[in-house]
Amino acid sequence: MLSFLLYSESWEPVGFIDDQLPAGKEVDGLSVVGGGDLLNTRQEKTAVIVAIGNPERKAAAIRKITNHHVIYPVIVHPKAVLQDPTRIVLGPGSVIAAGVVITTGVTIGSHVLLNLNVTVGHDTLIGDYASVMPGVNVSGNVTIHEGAFIGAGANIRNHIHIGAWATVGMGTVVIRDVAENATVAGVPARSLTPREP
Repeated sequence: MLSFLLYSESWEPVGFIDDQLPAGKEVDGLSVVGGGDLLNTRQEKTAVIVAIGNPERKAAAIRKITNHHVIYPVIVHPKAVLQDPTRIVLGPGSVIAAGVVITTGVTIGSHVLLNLNVTVGHDTLIGDYASVMPGVNVSGNVTIHEGAFIGAGANIRNHIHIGAWATVGMGTVVIRDVAENATVAGVPARSLTPREP
């Protein structure tokens, strides 16, 4: 995540917030400034990127931040391609990595991660907190609902719905809708044991 910001002309990283590391510890040349509770005590505008790939953990961390001074910028790597920017909506806190290609008529919700080399076809909707891992191909007219996790190298056929909080395994080829909270894997995708939300 830090490498994304190093390419940004709008944002300069100043530190990490981490509940698991002690304040003052160095991470990639920046200090941990405290845990998540620190954000709720700030009295000035503070831009925050929640760099968590797991959708449930990401959503839980964001819901703990109640301070209205916290804002969530959209980070788009300069090597990402937004083919029709006037018809692409990017929600607050979303991160678009290098090599991502987004076509047209696409709506990306809040706090979505599109990792390296993801392609997103026309008229697709990706819901809040979803994480799409490297090398995923999303065809046109796809709906990926809130909190879904799409594993690296997956391919999703056009007109597919991926249910809320569902998991699509690495390398999976999705040719049928995926139910809410379901886990699928394989070529073509087959249902595995449903997971708890």
